[in-house]
Amino acid sequence: MYIMDSVSLQYLTETRRKLHALAEISGEEHKTSAFIVDELKRFGYKPKTIGTGVYCDCGRKGGRIALRADIDALPISENTDFTGMTDCAANGVMHACGHDGHTANLLNVARILGAKSDTPVRFIFQFGEEGVGGSQVMIDNGVLDGVDEIYALHLCPELPQGKIGYCYGGMFAGCCEFDIEVVGKAGHCANPERGADAIRASVDIASAAYSAAANSGLIINLGKLGGGAARNIIADKCVSEYTLRFYDMSKCEAVMLEIERAALSADDRYGTDHRIVSTAMYVPLINDALSVDKVRSIMGDRCVETEPRNTAEDFSHYLKDVSGCMVWLGTETDKWNNPLHSEKFAFDESALLVGTELFLNLIQAHAAKR
Repeated sequence: MYIMDSVSLQYLTETRRKLHALAEISGEEHKTSAFIVDELKRFGYKPKTIGTGVYCDCGRKGGRIALRADIDALPISENTDFTGMTDCAANGVMHACGHDGHTANLLNVARILGAKSDTPVRFIFQFGEEGVGGSQVMIDNGVLDGVDEIYALHLCPELPQGKIGYCYGGMFAGCCEFDIEVVGKAGHCANPERGADAIRASVDIASAAYSAAANSGLIINLGKLGGGAARNIIADKCVSEYTLRFYDMSKCEAVMLEIERAALSADDRYGTDHRIVSTAMYVPLINDALSVDKVRSIMGDRCVETEPRNTAEDFSHYLKDVSGCMVWLGTETDKWNNPLHSEKFAFDESALLVGTELFLNLIQAHAAKR
């Protein structure tokens, strides 16, 4: 049986704050990665790296339970007057999504468990959750080899501190981010027949895209549209940047096909050419029901059911290949209740004690079934 020791709160607090001061954006987590490696070596592990990601094992080979934390930060300037974190990263980078807490928590579990434990556990410290698809890179490099089940948690400032939020099935939406580049022919607006209007074609495509998404019950957003040179000149180029949110991959594919048809039709009408470029793809995060049941059994009445969110989370890629789930870890108090991705987001490190308890209990349950 693994019992949280009296050092946990001190370690969680100190480690979270060190990580907070190191905050680095996706794919650039060099100092953060080095800190994690040093800590794991100090605990007796033999960490390996995949890019700036880190993982290590203890116990027997095969049949492992994996626990994942993400380590990257966001390009947000922290409001230190509010958060009180005066020792924070420079250059407008901030752990505004709680990844410093996720990482400190997993390091604390690794510290308590110890590298010589017989229980087969893999600790995964993943780079690039916020935009560069780090999970898939780590999977492609074998981080799930020999893993039977995987779990992760995410801080939640809308859930009271001490609570665990669970969600059966879809917890986070899939996300397809894509650009539509339309090329036309410049000309004076007084002679429109001599040009090919890239902006007009892009607007028609956008209208069709919104209709296709609405008909399939999906969320689409055209967040940026740019093109043209002057008010009296027909635009020869226009680029539109979209995001599409979904829980059913087949519906995503159907909507993208409708958008392609609309773009071809616009080309015929206006004499333009188009190109659709996918910039990112995250599958929906679908929790395994038995894994959710295990969390509920372990944590009892501290668990509360939560609604799915239409944001994306790249832990979803692990759950394509291995059973498991992600849960919310409540951090809300009267003082700390600002949303994720806010320059005012902060939390009390004592909230992480429940996260350590959850992971230790999951490890114990995994060992018991072997």
